[in-house]
Amino acid sequence: MFAATLQIIYQFHIMPNFAKLNNIYWRLRAQRNKNLRRKYYRYAAVEKKRLIDSGVDPEELRLYCRALSGRLNVHAEKRLQAYRTNMIKDRISS
Repeated sequence: MFAATLQIIYQFHIMPNFAKLNNIYWRLRAQRNKNLRRKYYRYAAVEKKRLIDSGVDPEELRLYCRALSGRLNVHAEKRLQAYRTNMIKDRISS
């Protein structure tokens, strides 16, 4: 019960806003023009740098972007979920 409550708090209050990054990666997946794809990769790099500077865990961000880049990649989503679960366990134990 307590761990589930912490997970809900973690998902809604502590987690940074990745909406802009979601939008950029959606556009990357939908875009077929190489010039525009490079443009969106540059936007993604700037957004990632902004998120890291604001205090987001770089490893979580890397796993999140990996999961966003290929929506059919189930393994990337599982690794992200496992990493987030381990982060919650580490916060509880310390």
